[in-house]
Amino acid sequence: MRFSPLLGRVSGTSSAAWDVGDRATRQLAEGRDIIHLGVGDPDMNIDPTVLAATVKALETGRTHYSPLSGEPSLRAAIAGHARHLYGVEVPPTEVAVCAGAQGALFSLFQLIAGPGDEVIVLSPYYATYPAVVTAGGAEMVTVELSAHSGYQLDLARITAAITPRTRAILINSPSNPTGRVLPKDTIDALVGLARAGDLWLVSDEVYWSLCYEGDHASPLSRRRPGDKIVVINSVSKSHAMTGFRIGWMIGPPALIDAVTVLAQSLHFGISPFAQDAAAAALSDPALSDTVKTAFRERRDTLVDALARIKDLRFSPPQGGMFLLVDVSAAGQDGTTFAEGLLEAEGVAVVPGFGFGDSAASMVRIGFLPPPPRLREAAVRIERFIRDRAGR
Repeated sequence: MRFSPLLGRVSGTSSAAWDVGDRATRQLAEGRDIIHLGVGDPDMNIDPTVLAATVKALETGRTHYSPLSGEPSLRAAIAGHARHLYGVEVPPTEVAVCAGAQGALFSLFQLIAGPGDEVIVLSPYYATYPAVVTAGGAEMVTVELSAHSGYQLDLARITAAITPRTRAILINSPSNPTGRVLPKDTIDALVGLARAGDLWLVSDEVYWSLCYEGDHASPLSRRRPGDKIVVINSVSKSHAMTGFRIGWMIGPPALIDAVTVLAQSLHFGISPFAQDAAAAALSDPALSDTVKTAFRERRDTLVDALARIKDLRFSPPQGGMFLLVDVSAAGQDGTTFAEGLLEAEGVAVVPGFGFGDSAASMVRIGFLPPPPRLREAAVRIERFIRDRAGR
């Protein structure tokens, strides 16, 4: 069959990153004992108050169309949440509700970067970034971050990557897949760089609540009138609400108006009952602490367990839900390791090729299930490496 060029732009190498995880999900359904460390989906249930709000919304008929930019109650809740996080005034007119953070990213880059434009992305990057950046015809320009430095940002390399075609810089902190958290002074420098070049600075902050060593820093806290700063966020990770598909962007009112126009042809509104649930979740700042406490314990458990395996190399993550682990000392690339580990030991991890060329010798391992399962996963990983090495 013949399809439009769009399919080619969204089905590049990174789109196959989830193949091992999909295979693991099928094996789980067939009854195999799989430890799935691939998809960043918190295993905990939603808070009872959020559940009650969801049920109430369904019982009261909140199942019809909603405003294209989002329910006023949720836009107000997001604005209040943002004021609490960033310490700046955020009116609801600067908020657009989208189909998850993924939908927000896709919508955004359709509107700010097209044919002939370039978008700078830090690598290793989240596996869907190539598709969302290039879907509208823009080119993704990668700036590689070094594993040896803990993936810290080198501003000089970003500056060198800027050309007259550059439209935006996309950052992700805490990072998926590296767990890197950008410090305040780096964020300040990025804001200054974007401001000087009249560039969009897009900050993907879906893991904002999962910073384990310090506070989260956001460009939005530094914005001035005229800045083209956009924050992408959701309740998926912070409140264990992945299936609700509620995300949003915060940006200049003109951008929000444009996103609303795009929504007419993209989704024509997000489910009202899901928006009510998200508004309830954001109304209590303490709700995200439960998720953070659980994932800090899981991170510590997995880091401790994997650090005992001599053929694995990684930087302990400062945030998020994942470790990016170099497996080259085990004599395999990331794809061979991930596929072999699933078949031999029933542990699912994500091969690193989907996160950029520099991660081809790596796998992404999520500290997703409770500590006992993480310790069991580490035992299986060590056994897999030992058996493959014949020792």
